Parts: sequence; structure tokens; C-alpha cells
Amino acid sequence: MANKVDQFCNQAANSPIDSVENFEQYVKNLEKIVEWSHVGIFSDEGNRNNILLLLNSTEVVATLRLSMTPKDVLSCICKLAKVDKTIEYRCIQGQNITRDELANIDSIDGLWLKASSQSKALSTDRVEHLFTRFEDERKKKGRGKAFSVKTQNTVWKESYGRCMFRGCGEILDQDEVSGVTGNFAYLAHNVASSELGERGIVLLSEELSDDPENVLLLCDKHHRLIDKVAASDYTAPILSEMKKEFGVVANELLDGLKYHPIPVYAVLWPVNSQTVSPPTHLQIANSLSKIKRRMHQQINILNDNEDILISNPDILWNMMPTVINTTAEKLLQQTREHGFHAALFGFGPSSALIGLGAKLGNKNSIMPMLRFRQGGDWSWPSGIPVGTFFEIEGLETLENNTDFVVNIALTAEPESLVNASKAISLEKGAQVITIRAKEEYMGNGAIPHPEDGRLFTAELQSIFHKLQSSYDAKTIHLFPCASNAASVFIGQAYDTHHPEVIVYDFDDKSMVPRLRLSSDNHQCKVSSQL
Repeated sequence: MANKVDQFCNQAANSPIDSVENFEQYVKNLEKIVEWSHVGIFSDEGNRNNILLLLNSTEVVATLRLSMTPKDVLSCICKLAKVDKTIEYRCIQGQNITRDELANIDSIDGLWLKASSQSKALSTDRVEHLFTRFEDERKKKGRGKAFSVKTQNTVWKESYGRCMFRGCGEILDQDEVSGVTGNFAYLAHNVASSELGERGIVLLSEELSDDPENVLLLCDKHHRLIDKVAASDYTAPILSEMKKEFGVVANELLDGLKYHPIPVYAVLWPVNSQTVSPPTHLQIANSLSKIKRRMHQQINILNDNEDILISNPDILWNMMPTVINTTAEKLLQQTREHGFHAALFGFGPSSALIGLGAKLGNKNSIMPMLRFRQGGDWSWPSGIPVGTFFEIEGLETLENNTDFVVNIALTAEPESLVNASKAISLEKGAQVITIRAKEEYMGNGAIPHPEDGRLFTAELQSIFHKLQSSYDAKTIHLFPCASNAASVFIGQAYDTHHPEVIVYDFDDKSMVPRLRLSSDNHQCKVSSQL
């Protein structure tokens, strides 16, 4: 039944209504099914498809196509408009609406949203003129209004004097080659000022010609690119999205000026002979904004042994303790003058990052940052701390013993982890404690916010202390399945007053011991467990 209702509401998928009488009968039946608050007119490139949309708030709830005179179309629209006599006109320039897209209201809704920047609110007396123009195959000659001083100032302010083309950002008050100062910017129309121009749209070209929302600031090469070289590649919706993205990126970067600067480090060790790219400036700004900090000068990349580790994976774990110790010493030495405040973008085998976190310790403010797989970049899934994102199992039934197993399942709880930890538990007679992300947080982003990571470190530190002071633990067998940031947080929970910790990592279909954390003259010692 619901499917039939959808089909009825999406009249645009069928032949256009060709008489006022048929229109009135259709609307009479439609009013029994859906409600709408206002009307939209939607067209595509060359006005080949013209659709009436009935919207409830921002959602398209019904569609119609009319094949009538402009005067009759106006009459029908006035009946649809009811109280709200303002009609929104949008055109998805550079794209033709296909039969498949017409067959689905959700597809039409998506296209309507995509064209949100190519729009104008029209009074009903302008609607008849619009549909008359739709029937006229000739485009209007001439251009719309020239740029006003207000529009020029607005666009310069929005662009901060830089090219708004995606990935450019060139400063436009100075020549890039000669260094001569001046105005080297071009104000470029999104929807062309002339209907005959690239990205020209009936009526909208005139209406939006002096609208700052329809103007980008570009350098010479990108101005030529979008108008003369590859105009068909840069439609109005693409340029609108580009301008919107520029504003978001620029403001996120500039928001960093409100925050205290701290040094930023990247430690990118290979995993299965593969490494990841360091974070971009925007990713750094986004990540640090969660702790109200910004980057001091440039990112410091500490990857002295990367080539050796990639080309010789067999010796990786023999070398790793030395690599960890050297990296930790550099970090602590270089952050001393900043009060040991820093951000760490670390990536590598989970056990190695745990070892690095242990060497860095928990008496400083070196904050690990997350490489969030879901977005494929360095970011945090939550803008605010969520609190306790994990649950603990097995603490209530503990008895004295020398060995304990601690499973940390944050990214997942794979069978290989469960089986490997169970085998050690049976071999050592060790009781098992499982720290598991709650179902809604399980995954790469299980630690949603850096402050949640601090909470997790404190809780794990307390558990390690309790195992030694209350249950005589000498060795903790640690089986982690965690993200890069979570691994560093886990390592930072280790204290030289804790039992020694053997850190296991994945190897083929099981988990094997990789590193040992122990206390050597009240200092953390990281050694190989091969």
C-alpha cells in the first residue's frame, strides 16, 4: 500500500497533467494523503525537465509535471501555494534529470538539495514569466548587474584574500612569481551573469549576478579553468560546494588562533610493511580543537627508521624496543620547554604504540590523536566527551595469583584474541579481566574524544595498581584490540610501580607476545618478547 501511495505522490514519474480539470482532481485526492507547506519549481540544464515540488518544511512529499499554457500553470501553482504565495525556483545546472531519477521521490529530493545555491524566491506574478521563458528557446542577451562594492567586499572578506578553488588557497594580493603586491584576484560567477555564458540559467543569471553567495574569488589560472578550459567539469553545484567547503575549512583553521599552541609530532611506523600519510594542517586543526589547542609552528615527523622497518619486516620486532626508546626520548626532550605538552599523531602496530605510551608515561600531557578509519583521516568522532564508553568484566571474582590476563576489546573482540588469551589463562592459571567497549561505541572510534581517552587511562592505571596491591600480581598478560590512539592511552596507564606487562599482538590467526614492560631502577623498560 505504501508503495502505491509513493507512486501516486510522485506524479512527475508519469505523463504530465494536461488540463486544469485533471490537475484539480489529482490535487483533491493528493490532499487526502499528504500535507505540504510550500511549493518549489525545479528545472535542469536547458530546462528540459520542469517539475513542481510540494514540500513539507524541507522535505519533498509530492511531485507534478504540467503540460499547459504558462497562464494555466500559474493558476495551478496559486492553488497549490495556498497561504504561502512565495515560490522557490531552483535549477540543477549542468545536469539533466534522468528517467530513473524521476521514478523516485528520494532521488528528486536529493537533486533539489544539491541545487540549493542555485535558487531564488519568486512571487507568483514572476512565475508566469518564468514558464514563458521556459518555452522560449532563445536565451536572453546581455548581462545582469555588475558587482557592487558591497558584493566585492563581502567576497573578499569570505575568502580572506585567497583563491577559493579547492586545494589552491593562493594569496591574491601578491604576484606568486615576482612578489609584486597588488590585486591579482578575479571575481568569478557561479551561475553566469549572462544566460548565454557558461553556467547560465534562465532568470537566475540575472537575479543572482550581484549576489555574493553566487561569487567566488579565484586566481587567474582557476578563473580560466572554470570558464575557458574545463567549464563542463565545473557546474554550478560543484562550485557552490567548493565555496561552502572553503568557508568551513578556513574558519576551522582560523579558530585555532583562539587556542594555546603546542608542538605536534607524527610517529608513523609500518603495519604489514605499509604506512599512512601524516595528518594535513586541517586534520591537525580539527583534532587539536577538541582539546582547545593549536599547532606550534610545523609538524615534527619522527620516522628515522621507517625505511628499514618497511624493507626488513622480519627484524621489525628485534629493532622495535630501540626504536620506541629513541622516539620517546626525542619526544620528551623536545617537549620539555613546552612543559611536556604536545599532540602525538601515532600510527603503527598496536603493541609498539602501547610501548611508546608506556615510555612517555602519564606524568606529562602528551595527547595521542586518533586516525579515524570511518572517515579515512585523523579526526575524533565526537566534539564532546561521552564519559564511560566501556564496561569491565571479571573484577568482582578475583583471587590472589601471580599472573592475570587483561583483554581490551575496543575496536572488536575477535576470536583470535579470545582464544589466545584463554590459552594463556589455562597455561598460567590466570584469571581474565575483560575491558570491552559498549556496543554503541565498539569500533575504531571507541574512544570518541581525547578526554575520554584520559578517563580510560586513569581507569586502567587503577586496575593495574589493584592487581598488584590487592592480588599480588607479578605479570599481566595484555591482549589489546584497539585503535592507534587507544593503544597509546593504554601504554600511558603503565606505571613503574605496576607488575610487569607482556603485550600481545596479532600474528596470522592468533596473538603472540611482542613486548615486555617492566621497571628498571624506577624507569619504564621496553624489551622484546621474542
